[in-house]
Amino acid sequence: MQAGRLPVRVVLVRPRGGANVGAVCRAMKNMGAADLAVVAPDFDREQARRMAVHAGDVLQSAREADTLAEAVAGCTTVVGTTCRPGASRRRARDIRDLAAELVRSPMIDCGRPAALLFGAEDTGLTNEEIAFCHRLAYIPAASAYPSLNLSQAVLLCLYELRRHWWERNGAVLSHPVRGGDERPQPADAAAVESMLAALEQALTDIGFLAERGAGGVMATIRALLTRSGLDVREVRILHGIARQIRWFGGEGRDVVREKRRRGEKLR
Repeated sequence: MQAGRLPVRVVLVRPRGGANVGAVCRAMKNMGAADLAVVAPDFDREQARRMAVHAGDVLQSAREADTLAEAVAGCTTVVGTTCRPGASRRRARDIRDLAAELVRSPMIDCGRPAALLFGAEDTGLTNEEIAFCHRLAYIPAASAYPSLNLSQAVLLCLYELRRHWWERNGAVLSHPVRGGDERPQPADAAAVESMLAALEQALTDIGFLAERGAGGVMATIRALLTRSGLDVREVRILHGIARQIRWFGGEGRDVVREKRRRGEKLR
């Protein structure tokens, strides 16, 4: 098992929709899983490829099997998913609880994956396939409509497993990217002070700050702008605003009015 990869084999039993299979590949890649097995496949391969998008490698490396036993060979434990009632399915547990138990178990620590089974889109796993499973899991959806789309079910189950797996191993889960790999550089204190002085002068020029006795208002503005810690780009923008205010308060107003009259862009 490759380091950092979720030790789970997703097994799709008799899938029929190519788009569903492709979406499953995407869900797997989202959650750091790459081991896919398909039992008795009968789906549109081209449709699956288009839907997989950047998870085409997961689809490409998927193993195909004629039987369930063949698909789970090499796995330590077999977990089936179900949302249907029935005597054989009463042992099903919430996937969150089962995921926590699985990642603490030595069965997932031996370098071999656990198998996570999903049945056909229209019928789910049959009773015979359920009997093949060591454990059963369900997703606690609304009772009025508990049946999930195949890729949605795969995503939710892998999400629960991934969260427990990575927390147990002390890894950090991904966070939203703010844009680019570089973090914003904190602004130099002298640059912040220069910007604040320029802003104070601009606000005084347009009459927002009085010539005298405006210290309290400016102190509030300073506190507001420096509360979260400004970065270099933010200081540059605020300095530009101050310059534009001073320019507009002088000859800039007439320039802007004339440009608007002629329908020209201001910048």
